[in-house]
Amino acid sequence: MEYQWRLDEDVTWESIADDIAAQDDDQILAVVNTTRDAALLHRLLLERLPGPDASVLHLSTRMTAGHRREVITRIGEDLKTGRAIRVVSTSLIEAGVDVDFPRVYRAWAPAESLQQAAGRCNRDGRMTGPGTVVVFRPADGGVPKDPSYRAALGATAEFFGPGLSDPHDLKALEGYYAKRYALQDAEDLAMGEHIEELRRAWDFPAVAGQFRMIDDSYGQSVVVVRPGLPEEEQREALEDIKRLRGAYPCGPEPLRRLQSHTATLPRHEVAKALRVGLAEPIIGDLVVWCGHYDEARGLDPEAREDRTDFLV
Repeated sequence: MEYQWRLDEDVTWESIADDIAAQDDDQILAVVNTTRDAALLHRLLLERLPGPDASVLHLSTRMTAGHRREVITRIGEDLKTGRAIRVVSTSLIEAGVDVDFPRVYRAWAPAESLQQAAGRCNRDGRMTGPGTVVVFRPADGGVPKDPSYRAALGATAEFFGPGLSDPHDLKALEGYYAKRYALQDAEDLAMGEHIEELRRAWDFPAVAGQFRMIDDSYGQSVVVVRPGLPEEEQREALEDIKRLRGAYPCGPEPLRRLQSHTATLPRHEVAKALRVGLAEPIIGDLVVWCGHYDEARGLDPEAREDRTDFLV
């Protein structure tokens, strides 16, 4: 694996889009840190690669689960047939999605995320030479607000980069993880130490209450009845929404069926959407989206806030 480091302050999304569009490699994956960055880079690439032959795809949790599955299937087919394809994704593509690109771009992230992105480069070993992973740090790039994530970025900078090591260096990784998990939180405890203290006290109910493999406090589920769906699927989704709003218990089946129609938005965006009429409550904190849904990017953060004809 060959790493290229572009951590200069003059790196912008425009320059990264220019670089991706100019590459001879026909199949390129770009992984970024936020859904806003993914939408921005996708738009920039579409401007640089117009026309019916350009395949520029987007993946993020702002798309419904069913929409994401369709795109992942399309990616697999294009890769298999050798068609030219550029994909812009958030880190969701690093979690169990089996794809193999000859060239991968990864926005600056903790070392384990850089490794995961690299795992999507020449994954199947079909290339005669090494794959290329371009690690870049855009001056205007977004970073998750989680303090532990930002601390992990600091630890990554100590061990990896130009003049240092690549993320596959085992000795550097050993030092990185020791540094990362020794970082102190606001209560001067190492990462996860408060959970370990509860375990040592045999307080397993408290462990169950506090432990989170994935922090879901930031995102909120949003049901979207996509305009492009077959009429029968739209009708069934709307019926399930009505069942959940009904006066009598309807069981878990409607929620299960609506999973493929569910995307995720930051909670503050959902709150705003409810205030201005772009979303309506269903049950609990589950809402249905009543605004624009982009056919490529889903709930695009930069889309105009219009209303559709299928308010329910």
